[in-house]
Amino acid sequence: MNRFASLLLVSLPIAAFVACSSSSSGTSSGQATSDAGDTDAGDTDAGTGTGTQCTAARDQALLPINKVSTGTVSVVSESNGTKLLYVDASAGGINNAGKNPRVYVNLETATRVDLTDTAAFDSKEWDLALKRAVIYTNSGDMGIGVGGGAEIAKAFDAVTAADAASVAPEKLFDDQCTEQKDPTNTPATTFSNWYDYDQATNIPTPKPDLTYVVKGATGKLYKVGITSYMGLADGGTGQAGAMYLLKVAAL
Repeated sequence: MNRFASLLLVSLPIAAFVACSSSSSGTSSGQATSDAGDTDAGDTDAGTGTGTQCTAARDQALLPINKVSTGTVSVVSESNGTKLLYVDASAGGINNAGKNPRVYVNLETATRVDLTDTAAFDSKEWDLALKRAVIYTNSGDMGIGVGGGAEIAKAFDAVTAADAASVAPEKLFDDQCTEQKDPTNTPATTFSNWYDYDQATNIPTPKPDLTYVVKGATGKLYKVGITSYMGLADGGTGQAGAMYLLKVAAL
């Protein structure tokens, strides 16, 4: 898995994480915090728009960058209510990903939201955050949005609002604020299973007939299909990774 993890690099430490914090806001400096205050039971219900109780662990695990992404988000085409979006989530490439922020996307406007990683934790302006091969929803441990996601084993056109019953908020930590990771040693998110990995080419490829229902930060439902990890702004296929083509439609 080491070669796999290097492709998906998000510069995460592998040491044990610090204890929970009761605050639901992001840090202002973009650096990990070291506080370990008492938890507030009123702030522990992920997905209700209250953020996370594990702020110190979150900052140490996700290493928020206090600058705004310059990654392009644009509409390639639109037909019958479905938009094809181009999203540059390359974050400066594998070697520079640890120095660059996530790109934040508003699914309703199909635009980039210009937020730093630190500010994004306290914003409901974005619905999806992408960096390299990792995708987050604005919910639970990732933000104050009321959103979440669900993996649906259906082709994009077959997914309906009825499939939203399994939507869940991002739960990046357990009840002790210990980070939950996927097999590639990156954060386990609701989107963690979106690709197959080619050991020969070191390229993740979107799984066929797999769609995600996303509940946006303000509660609106969408379906999202990942059609390419090496897309171009004109809808073609390029050579660079973390250049997404996403099919998006409201439910």
